[in-house]
Amino acid sequence: MIFSGGIHTRPAQPLPKDLEEWVEGAGSDGFIFFSLGSAVKPSSMPEENRKILLEVFGSLKQRVLWKWDQYTMDDLPPNVRLGKWLPQQDILGDPRLRLFITHGGLLSTLESMYHGIPVLGMPVFADQESNMREVERNGWGRVLTWEDLTPDTLTRNIQFIMTDEKLRKEAARRSVIMKDQPQDAKELTVFWVEYVMRHNGASHLRCPAVDMTWVELYNVDVWAAVVSMAVLLVWVISWLLQALYKCLCSSKDKHKLD
Repeated sequence: MIFSGGIHTRPAQPLPKDLEEWVEGAGSDGFIFFSLGSAVKPSSMPEENRKILLEVFGSLKQRVLWKWDQYTMDDLPPNVRLGKWLPQQDILGDPRLRLFITHGGLLSTLESMYHGIPVLGMPVFADQESNMREVERNGWGRVLTWEDLTPDTLTRNIQFIMTDEKLRKEAARRSVIMKDQPQDAKELTVFWVEYVMRHNGASHLRCPAVDMTWVELYNVDVWAAVVSMAVLLVWVISWLLQALYKCLCSSKDKHKLD
């Protein structure tokens, strides 16, 4: 087994011209990126939640880039831009990005870590909440559930993450660790695939467990012996206690008769 985590991550490339001009227009305040990934249809969210997001995004000094599955949206604030497809890693690697609001999918989480961007997780289903809870425990992001979504909670979380230096430093530290590898994950994977091909399956590296029976693999004989010894020990101790109790009772009865 070869660890090649983050194989899909890559350095950021320049943004498309129109998007670059829009980001440049944000000035020193920078911009925020909001995406619920590709497995969720954003336009299916409850209208109440959409209005809360628009209210908060429209009140921010930063521009907001929102991955949305339609080209237009009613009552869109002037500082918010929609995009049906957006180059996520190029956006995450842009130094003007202040915050990534994400659903917390595994790939997005790893990409955020790779580029050193603090996140606000708004998980929807599956592993997303556990991913974001882990990020929060590790100190480079926060979690806001949809049940707790209000204009106040969203605003407070956004402002906290963008202004908290500890979160940004921790995100940057994890990025350095993730990138500090002797070989790129893609290069590593290609090398080992070709290695296995060159050596006809590389049987010398194959795990011994492949050739073991299930009894050997799960140490059934060992556990059977351990359980048997434990049962025997309990039985012996129980027998000794019973014998001692009978002996004491017998001595008391004899003493009474005397």
